Amino acid sequence: MSVVKYSSKIIESKDVRNQVNRFLPRIKGMIQSGKPLPLLVTCRTVPVDILRWLKSHSLYPRLYWYDREGSMEIGGYGSLMTVSEDDPSRFLTAFGKLSAMLDKHPQKDFLRFLGGMSFSPQEKQDNRWEDFPGFWFVLPEVMMLRINEDYFVSAGVLLEGHEDVNETFTSILESLKKTQAENPSPTPDQFPAIITRTDHPDYTGWTNNVDTSLHEISEGKIDKVVLARRTDLLFEKPVDAVDYLHALKDANDRCYCFLLQPRQDTAFLGATPERLFKTEKNLLVSEAACSTVVRGADPDEDQRRSAWLLQNRKELSEHGFVTGDLLEKFQQITKNACLSGQPKILQLANVQHLVSNISGVLENGISIGEIVSIMHPTAAVGGYPGPAATSLIKRLEPFGRGWYAGPVGIISHESAEMAVGIRSSLVTDRVISLFTGAGIVQGSTPESEWQEIEDKMSTAFKVLSGGLE
Repeated sequence: MSVVKYSSKIIESKDVRNQVNRFLPRIKGMIQSGKPLPLLVTCRTVPVDILRWLKSHSLYPRLYWYDREGSMEIGGYGSLMTVSEDDPSRFLTAFGKLSAMLDKHPQKDFLRFLGGMSFSPQEKQDNRWEDFPGFWFVLPEVMMLRINEDYFVSAGVLLEGHEDVNETFTSILESLKKTQAENPSPTPDQFPAIITRTDHPDYTGWTNNVDTSLHEISEGKIDKVVLARRTDLLFEKPVDAVDYLHALKDANDRCYCFLLQPRQDTAFLGATPERLFKTEKNLLVSEAACSTVVRGADPDEDQRRSAWLLQNRKELSEHGFVTGDLLEKFQQITKNACLSGQPKILQLANVQHLVSNISGVLENGISIGEIVSIMHPTAAVGGYPGPAATSLIKRLEPFGRGWYAGPVGIISHESAEMAVGIRSSLVTDRVISLFTGAGIVQGSTPESEWQEIEDKMSTAFKVLSGGLE
């Protein structure tokens, strides 16, 4: 266990004033009545453990994003600007407002919104998701950012048009000084004791759901459906969401890590291996990641399991539905869509998946909102064909998915990256709900798919309990 030393470096007030002087007049000139705009000041800083830094601040919301390659990491607290919506018919409009502001803002290269949306916005959610709108993206008031080996800290104010230079400078400088936090407590060696575990559905309910799905498949109504399970763990005491994510991040390689915490006792977080999409200007990339086998006990067994996954007819069939679905989606919004050759093996801490990459050049005028609306949900988390599979999910699953398996990520000027919110958890006071799913295709059995979910959840179980089975 390491305790992070925080720098006592003083932010150079001259740098702050120079940025305020440069951007304040330009941003004020863009402000329309009743539509304030953010001003952000960004300064270089020394390396810091961003999750530990985030824990040391008690302002909410708290947000965190770590990309799968480890090249970008962002932690932030407070809300400088929030774009949220519960009406699904207005999601495209909300995306449009966000994109329009980023396109025109003088500081567009520095603004990054973190957030996501629910799996099925049309579905009424239970009370445990009441703090999560259907669509929610936040520009944090204060952010710590790492790009490769470079660290930056930023703080901002929301301008209404009447602010002067001195007022703005003083406000931002005070916010930046507060980022020099005291050392927070380290990640605990052990989390509070687990009192109970409850599965939704239980094994009997799961068996019935899988059997019903297999009947639908045999009738030709669907080819694949992804059924989820929610496992509720009741703890002796509340578990800190940042501590939990820190432990998950340490235990999972090649995963996106995210935290969306609207208030102290409610957070949605996860370590997900799956990319929904990434854009860089007019390039769109995605992947089909599905079909699963557990890791081997040694390198030889690992290799045998990989070879089995690459040759198993059922697993290849499931992967084929996902790649076919992605190609159909890409053909709606890109030109020259290109799917990589044969699927490859993606090895994670506890399981292995088949993965295929796909890329294409976006058609002119395609917005981020349109990309999300077409890409989500993929057959990897919903099924195929999509509408029929989603309808079956709503009929069979005994809980609302909320934000589980929904898009989560970051939006900035000319780029966006969205992961799929799987291998995720909802933290509510003393209860942590673990969400995981399994793809049901011809040849699936209730027992094998239940075990697949156990395998996928095993890392979170070990992190929280030291080996709860």
